[in-house]
Amino acid sequence: MGTPVVSSIAPNNGAATGGTIVTITGTGLTGAIAVGFGSMNATSLAVSSDTQVIAISPPGSGTVNVTVVGPGGQSPPNPAAQFAYTAVTGSSFGPYYSDPALTGQVVGSLVSALQNSTSPAARQAQAILMRRLALQGDVVGARVPPPRNITEIGGYLNMLATLKDSATREQALAGILGVAGASPELGWEEAEPPFAMVSVINDRPPGPAQASLPITVLVRSDFAGPLQAAMLTLHLKGATLPMVGPTAIMLPPGIPGAILPDDLLPYLGRILMLAPAAALVNPATDPLAFVRITGTGNPFVVAAGAINPATSPVTPENYDALQCNVVSCTTIPLSNASFVPLASTLATAGFYQVSPPPQPTNNLDISWTRFTNVTGLVIGQTKLGDELALLYDPGEIACSVFASMQNAVWNGTTFA
Repeated sequence: MGTPVVSSIAPNNGAATGGTIVTITGTGLTGAIAVGFGSMNATSLAVSSDTQVIAISPPGSGTVNVTVVGPGGQSPPNPAAQFAYTAVTGSSFGPYYSDPALTGQVVGSLVSALQNSTSPAARQAQAILMRRLALQGDVVGARVPPPRNITEIGGYLNMLATLKDSATREQALAGILGVAGASPELGWEEAEPPFAMVSVINDRPPGPAQASLPITVLVRSDFAGPLQAAMLTLHLKGATLPMVGPTAIMLPPGIPGAILPDDLLPYLGRILMLAPAAALVNPATDPLAFVRITGTGNPFVVAAGAINPATSPVTPENYDALQCNVVSCTTIPLSNASFVPLASTLATAGFYQVSPPPQPTNNLDISWTRFTNVTGLVIGQTKLGDELALLYDPGEIACSVFASMQNAVWNGTTFA
């Protein structure tokens, strides 16, 4: 895959406390696993398409470069994609919101997304906006300060009428008027997909990489139990599994000119990504390392290091390990070190790395972080539409770029 490129961001400034919703435009953004605001990662991100990512800014100061990290590496800095942090002077929206974390900017960004899209993202945003803002009492019509109570809520109701979504429109009106709305509640659907993406607590071991590691990662619900069992196996050996990933997975909208993603597996919840920042800096102390037993000449394999080797049940060995910078990697010796190879452990959860394992050439090479789970995919039989139906409702699929590909069949590598 090509290196991501960021061409612009909007807005290009926000509060020093973080929390600004930023739309990032560029190319090669499919599969993005992190968005950097200077040296800090976005607190959450969602990949809308190959050309758009939405991220929430972390706390910061000054003016910083916004970059995207994906399977092809990290995007180069671009002066047109710099984010300026501004001091917080207070918000005029305070009296209107029961949730201090929900700012006027969040409302504006959500409504803007809804008014300009009929994609699956809009469907999801409808449920989120009206369930959170109206039904949960964060925002109703009377609490949005004028003139925004007319322009934003009115525009949203008009959009719902255009989309012929009468049920959501009735609930929105009920929330604005402060009366009981018709059942069912917003976002409820008669037939839920059998699986979902669920949050799994991430390993965040102490060290320089900890600040960039998300607290949770999304895992497909039928894979979550086996993955947590594999993590427990590592924990019993004194090792950890730091991971990264998007905080939401949405199907790319099927708009005119939409680009079909090269990699379909992330949208099926079949990808696990290790944290690139957790390895290749100092193999002696990094949570993850590329190692091989000294003298074997075997390929390097990714392994989890024991946090406290003195108490780990893993037998110490002498290893060669990779230490990398932005230009190259060098081999260094490690004596009496304790490592747990990840390939065999993650295989118990159904996640596998390509063979032979990728050998990084610098610390920007993140191909080694990817593990895939193809459990249940039968070559020549499994259809993309059947796989999508495990996670998404029919409306989402019909509005997506995959709508015309539902009969594509798994060939062992992709659906074609």
